[in-house]
Amino acid sequence: MNKTEAVLSRNRLVRTFGAQIYNQAVTIAVQLALVPVLLYFWGTERYGVWILLSAIPTYLTFADLGFTMAAKNVMTIKVAEGNRSGAVVTYQSIFMLLNAVIGVALLLLVGVVPFLKISGIFALGSTKEASAIAVLILLAINVLLTQYLLLFASGLRSAGRPAEEVFWSASARLMEGVATVIAASWNEDIVAAALAIVANRIAFNFVVWLRLRFLEPWLALGIRHASLDETRRLFHPSLSFMLVSIGQALTIQGPVVILGAIGTPIQVVIFSTSRTLARLGTSAINMVNFTFTPEYSRLYGLERFQQFARLARLHISGTIAVTIVYVGTLNVSGGVLLATWTHRRVVAEQPFFFLLLLAVAFEMLWSAALMPLASINQHIAASRIFSFLSIVGLATSYTACKWYDGSLVAVTAPLLGLHMLVTAFVIVQLWFRLRAVSRQFRIDKE
Repeated sequence: MNKTEAVLSRNRLVRTFGAQIYNQAVTIAVQLALVPVLLYFWGTERYGVWILLSAIPTYLTFADLGFTMAAKNVMTIKVAEGNRSGAVVTYQSIFMLLNAVIGVALLLLVGVVPFLKISGIFALGSTKEASAIAVLILLAINVLLTQYLLLFASGLRSAGRPAEEVFWSASARLMEGVATVIAASWNEDIVAAALAIVANRIAFNFVVWLRLRFLEPWLALGIRHASLDETRRLFHPSLSFMLVSIGQALTIQGPVVILGAIGTPIQVVIFSTSRTLARLGTSAINMVNFTFTPEYSRLYGLERFQQFARLARLHISGTIAVTIVYVGTLNVSGGVLLATWTHRRVVAEQPFFFLLLLAVAFEMLWSAALMPLASINQHIAASRIFSFLSIVGLATSYTACKWYDGSLVAVTAPLLGLHMLVTAFVIVQLWFRLRAVSRQFRIDKE
């Protein structure tokens, strides 16, 4: 790599890291701001129903089977090789797949959801059945439309603009929060907020598509160059991304759905709000993880195995130290922060809050340990274990919550056990990989 290429590479990394900071700042700001604002405009019960209904469509986030995630890597590699025609094939193949999947999903939404008796499954309080159905359909449509934004982001990354990819996704999330607040301030009907969210998503999809067309006019939408063989080739790398998405959807939104079915809207608010505060640490750790990932891949590709192992050890040891301090600090100050943040509408119940903090801590540890493996495509086993244990953990949470009449501790303890097991598995996997890396370094040195 010459001096000019090194400067360009460093500048891209700096811009991408800055975009990641912006992304995390938006995520945290939206999460923190929406709680007190929506509680103020809607009240605890209506807000609890909103949380419950918005949790369900989250399971559609892996509707594309992770193909947009895999497409980012494939398209970037092809463009770097000078194979623009190959990148177009991948781009249009994923577009064709999304059209088919989203078309089927929309038919199911329109044909099935209106006939569901939601009030017979979840406690809706004063919210009307028709309003709940409308919100559920609209928020599901928003999730499906997001898949197109992810596809356009693949184009931005392949064009050498990963910072823009992060920027547009974060900006869409920011304006979604703003649209929600504006709609809630004008109308107490939660349907208005759902409509505002969908309108925001359509607008951002169009703007990002125009931006991509301006930057890379050769990367056109359509199905002329789409290939079923290309979608088949992307299946296996996509599957691992899908499994992680499934596991995350189950562990993050599953408890909310369980409490909505067994408990009350008040319990949903307590759990969701406490979890939002507790998971602030994961946002910071993920920002570091995403920054390190390209460096792991680069070091491994350059066969600089010693530096790879050293960076991994620094990464994990630093995460452990930060996690210990984070849990200790938030366990002491979390009650005050939560009460101040929600104007004393929500309190940090113990021992539920401490168990929740521990679950988040172990999630922070294994997500950091997974990055060195994921950067060299050695994360497939870990993703399968995580998705499997997520199903077991959610089933256990449901059983325990039902047995103990909607107890917050009962729904949280299985999540802690899940993340502890995943942490142990990933650490062992990483240890064996680092041993192999160190062995390879000694062989090369000899």
